[in-house]
Amino acid sequence: MSARLLVAAETAVAGTTAAALASLPVSFAPAVGAPDVLAVAGDAGWTWRAAAAIRRGARGVLVVEPVAEDPRALAAEAAAAGAAVALDQAWAGNPVLTAPPPAALDAIAGAMANAVLCDSVAYALPGTPVGTLLTRHLCAVLACGVELSGLRMVRLQPVGYLLAGRLPGGAPVALHGTTTAALPSTARVSVLTRTGRTDVTLPEASAAWPAEVRTVTADGATTLPTRFESAHRRSWLRLHAAVDSGTGLDDLERFAVVAALVRNLTG
Repeated sequence: MSARLLVAAETAVAGTTAAALASLPVSFAPAVGAPDVLAVAGDAGWTWRAAAAIRRGARGVLVVEPVAEDPRALAAEAAAAGAAVALDQAWAGNPVLTAPPPAALDAIAGAMANAVLCDSVAYALPGTPVGTLLTRHLCAVLACGVELSGLRMVRLQPVGYLLAGRLPGGAPVALHGTTTAALPSTARVSVLTRTGRTDVTLPEASAAWPAEVRTVTADGATTLPTRFESAHRRSWLRLHAAVDSGTGLDDLERFAVVAALVRNLTG
């Protein structure tokens, strides 16, 4: 039987943590003393605070919506201590991308094999720093299995950006990001082929609104079955499995790629 882990949270993410863990009473419980797992806000300095928690004995750390920081030193410290670090990201952590079966990733991979264009749009609320939106957007695109090369900044403004690049086969890529009050915080990844397309729409993660994956081919249109589970809840389940089994997660290694991209694009 899986162990019940004791959890503490930084004040900034206490509400988010309590809401997610209320649905997981068999797996987690509030810590009275030293916690097994700490929830950390992903604002500036999160890599240092997560490493400090591991040095204090935490077996796992969950980081909520991390901003772009180099996580390599944290990854090394976690590996040395046998601790797991999970990144809780609204779009990249959506269950349609992180939970088996990998039907969504298979659909995207099928479209990528014959892609003529990849277009992706991300929206965030006004006041969201553009660098934060860009980080979340790139994490979502890479989580979809879309490989990017030659990525460059075409336009960078206080309210958004436009990036251009290529897929491995040479097809063009366009990534648009904007802050607006007119639309919910959503990311969409679209891969167009000569005979159809695959679209992945990743919703805001404050509730279990489902992602939508729709594929159109010469044979017709298919929408994958709906998964009613929040990205927050899925992130906690991934962390519990890693801590319980003693195996690591590759979240930090994958995030290091995005952090480097953001530095190059905005620096």
